[in-house]
Amino acid sequence: MLSIVIAVCGLGLLIVLHEGGHYVVARLCGMRVERFSIGFGPTLLGFKRGETTFQIAPIPLGGFVQITGMNPNEEFDESDPMVYPNRPRWMRLATIVAGPAANYLTAFVLMLIVLLSFGMPSKTQKIIEPVAGRPAAIAGLKANDQLVEANGQMVNADHPISDVIQAGQGAPVSIKVLRNGQPLTFAVVPDKKSNVYQVGIQLGSIDARTPVSVGAALKESVVYPYYTSIGILGGLYDMIRGRVHAELSGPIGITKQIAKAADRGAVDFLGMLILLSVYLGLFNLLPVPALDGGRALFLAIESITRKRVNPRIETAVHTAGFVLLLSVLVIVSFKDIFGKG
Repeated sequence: MLSIVIAVCGLGLLIVLHEGGHYVVARLCGMRVERFSIGFGPTLLGFKRGETTFQIAPIPLGGFVQITGMNPNEEFDESDPMVYPNRPRWMRLATIVAGPAANYLTAFVLMLIVLLSFGMPSKTQKIIEPVAGRPAAIAGLKANDQLVEANGQMVNADHPISDVIQAGQGAPVSIKVLRNGQPLTFAVVPDKKSNVYQVGIQLGSIDARTPVSVGAALKESVVYPYYTSIGILGGLYDMIRGRVHAELSGPIGITKQIAKAADRGAVDFLGMLILLSVYLGLFNLLPVPALDGGRALFLAIESITRKRVNPRIETAVHTAGFVLLLSVLVIVSFKDIFGKG
């Protein structure tokens, strides 16, 4: 139960920081912010400070910052210099991207804290969890087994076992592990999902970590969000092409994963928050209606055409995007509740 509470607080923190980025930059740019909400719907808990109402709402599917005039079809005083449309274009863009930027900054800060406090993770990998019913579990591999070799080749974070599995094109893979210090070898026959051969294991670094200098920690903290984003985009591209199976999770599924990480310890918990912070920042930058990237796209169109897009059209597009995203969240949340695992 405690891990669930920690997970909810962790996920809530990422949402607060994202919306906080929008809020802080909007206020710095002289915009009027009417509402800062965690969750959607009517106010459960809240207070008002200045012109802004801060609230927690009952539908836990994210949050929002309501800036006067930001909704395209909203009525407002067109002579008011503090409304969103009357601020310079660069200020509006800065306000839009401030949320994702806050998530990337969060990932950087948390990674720096982890590296300076606990050191650099080992390149050696272990099995965090074999997927029930999949080849690795059937063959007898277990959680905490430390990977050593696959088909006689050394495997680690730099030389992933997935490369060996793909090279075999479905042939049995001889996997050597250390279990409680004892070497064991298993013959695993990969299965094929969406044209990719897999054995069904979730991997992580072993617990051993080495101290790292401040300079090296800073460098690693800077490049981690970048390379993680590249990896996420590559996975998304493969998913669109049908090369990998899409496995989506909603807030409930994500909370479960954070809770599992919390059970494993502080490093895994913080590592999960770092990864999710990058995901949240990148996802919101995608040029999808209702997301920050979608709003930035309309702002780019405005910059090119030198006139604002018809508010009714923009409102309809963002509304359709919001309904679609909400539908997907509801579907995956049902899967998280009633699906397997």
